[in-house]
Amino acid sequence: MLGQYPLDDSRVLGGVEAVMVPLLEGLALLGKLDVCVVTCQPIDEEGVFQTASGLPLQVVRRRRLGRITFHRRDVWELGRTLRRLAPDVVHAQGMGIYAAAAAESGFPHVVTVHGVFSREAAFAQGLAGAMRGTLDRLFERYCVSRTHNLISISPYVEQEIDRIGGFRGRIVEIENPVADPYFAVSTPTLLPTVLYAGRVIRRKDLLTLLRALARVRAEVPDVILRVAGETESEPDYVAVCKQYIQQHDLNNAVRFLGSLDLMAMVEEYQHCSVVALSSRQETAPVAIAEAMAAGRPVVATNICGVPFMVKDGVNGFLAEVGDSGALAGALLRLLRESDLRVYMGQRGREMANSRFRKDAVAQKTFELYQQLAQAGR
Repeated sequence: MLGQYPLDDSRVLGGVEAVMVPLLEGLALLGKLDVCVVTCQPIDEEGVFQTASGLPLQVVRRRRLGRITFHRRDVWELGRTLRRLAPDVVHAQGMGIYAAAAAESGFPHVVTVHGVFSREAAFAQGLAGAMRGTLDRLFERYCVSRTHNLISISPYVEQEIDRIGGFRGRIVEIENPVADPYFAVSTPTLLPTVLYAGRVIRRKDLLTLLRALARVRAEVPDVILRVAGETESEPDYVAVCKQYIQQHDLNNAVRFLGSLDLMAMVEEYQHCSVVALSSRQETAPVAIAEAMAAGRPVVATNICGVPFMVKDGVNGFLAEVGDSGALAGALLRLLRESDLRVYMGQRGREMANSRFRKDAVAQKTFELYQQLAQAGR
């Protein structure tokens, strides 16, 4: 399995990391195959280590300035590692260097699409950002055109693959797993606490949620918004959000927590009433899957892959992009009606139990591996 696996898997921060760790745990528990994890990281020390579930972890050093060469050196190094391992199946996590290495390896392969670069590139800022976005779009199309098998984590992925064009292989639907501790979160708190779980970047549009919070606070003065996610990627946008907080007297209502590990995130879900995500583009947000597993209702924007997870009026509410008034109305209703919060949380957990349990996702993934290996032979 190729992917951006955390070098310290006691600190799983989200995104692809939060998917790979429970999936690998589930595959290890099956006891039916040998798995080696390969990751490419910007560090000096290369070598073979071990994951928390006891699997070998091969670390390859990532090179700087890879975009301008379509990451050829990184892809070559990953390919050399694969040739040495000679696997029956290669599984790449993400449509980037890992997908290119898998597709060019000559081994049976499958790629799980976690994000859509060509959509995310629309939020790039400045000339340098636009150039990076253009290179990412070109590389994404290159990878898609060379991939034989794709795992779709959402119907939205299939729509986007059609739009990108060039794919002539097979698509298999397997959703992302959620780590077991989220399913153990107990009865929700009675305190008016809203959790935002995600990076503080333009694409995730925290600013619209802050505008909604200002409206909510006018009627629920003790409401608290806890922001769990890194703030280093787009410091200018973080500054805009903090300026809004200052100007609208929200300093006592917003807590920036930074990046949290798995168990710290579980604690945040334990102590929140509602999970809110006001993004302008998402594929299949890990935060929403975790909220569902934890039995928390979700208020989110009605975009991309989100409505395939949040059923409006069932396990949460959907609002249009940028509509802070609709977000505020949904949050107010859930904060005021504890019975509705519990009902929606229970429905979300029922959905998560049937879709996101790691053992079920691992079994589906293993069955796909068997098919690919047999076809390869």
